[in-house]
Amino acid sequence: MKKINVSVKEKTYPVFIGNSILDLLPNLINDMGLNKNLFVVADENVLELYKEDINDAFAGYSPKIYFHKLKSGESTKSFDHLARIFSSLIKEKFGRDTLLVAIGGGVTGDLAGYAAAGYMRGIQLVHIPTTIISACDSSIGGKTGINFNRLKNIIGAFYQPELVLIDTKFLRSLPVEEINSGVGELVKYAFLTNRNFYNYISQNFEKIYSFDTNVLNKLIYESVLFKGSVVTKDEKESGLRKILNFGHTFAHAFESQANLKLKHGEAVIAGIISALHLSNKTGLLSNQNLEGLIKLPLKVKLPDGFLTKDFNSIYNFMSGDKKNRGGQIRFILLSDIGKIITDIEVTKNDIIYAIEKTHRTIKNSD
Repeated sequence: MKKINVSVKEKTYPVFIGNSILDLLPNLINDMGLNKNLFVVADENVLELYKEDINDAFAGYSPKIYFHKLKSGESTKSFDHLARIFSSLIKEKFGRDTLLVAIGGGVTGDLAGYAAAGYMRGIQLVHIPTTIISACDSSIGGKTGINFNRLKNIIGAFYQPELVLIDTKFLRSLPVEEINSGVGELVKYAFLTNRNFYNYISQNFEKIYSFDTNVLNKLIYESVLFKGSVVTKDEKESGLRKILNFGHTFAHAFESQANLKLKHGEAVIAGIISALHLSNKTGLLSNQNLEGLIKLPLKVKLPDGFLTKDFNSIYNFMSGDKKNRGGQIRFILLSDIGKIITDIEVTKNDIIYAIEKTHRTIKNSD
């Protein structure tokens, strides 16, 4: 088991990464002085698949424990499901001496985290991510929230957990589309970090899909280490942390245009391809670099008909992106691996060009 400490203004919290480490949770909770009433918000599919593991981990836990089940899928990140969590907390008489434990993927973590931030003005939170995307990205850094009016994560809060426990055993049951989704964020980190990490993912790409534990642990560890270092310097995305949104302005627009029915990480892959084309169009990224770098995201096989041809509709959704400033759409682009430029303003024609090129690139890669 490996441990990474993430430091923010109010606290430093540990991230534990390993295989079959869920049963360590009660001791970790006790050692950190978090031995409180547990309100567990869990993805119903995870509860069903890992019933014995979860029951064994919490067997004999004292004091009180209660399980609140969530349906899988992006539509769960809503006011309705947030209200259901609050109703359960109130009905079961949970007070401020509550530790909310989120077991599931990004949807579960985002929604449960926002509930923890809001209930009684804040109760303590633990993340147990069960997907690649939540393990390497969304469970780290304190972003929580819900979708509204077809806009992704438009309502939310920064709310840091007390600890994160990443048990890679959970990843073995993921379907291909969920692996693709996780790979989307791993690929993002390949562009943000350095050539060594980019090459490692490229060379071990197939081992991700065969659930090679050593490869997965290394990729998740390096991603968490990098994100943790960024969050430590810029917790609330006023500067450096913006780089973590590479590909996401496009990705969120793709998701919104598809009524949030796309897998987030798959949308991120398309968003990265778009960001590379836009970087090239603006003169930041050479043709030679574009040709070489685009090979990694194209390793992910996206579903047929992944992107609509309604490019103007996609553009219009970008106007509601929370990263915009002064009514202007802002992009995170690059000139090479690890060389990221934030807050780039471009023309509508350039944006449409990048989306159109992405549509053609993905179609021609089949």
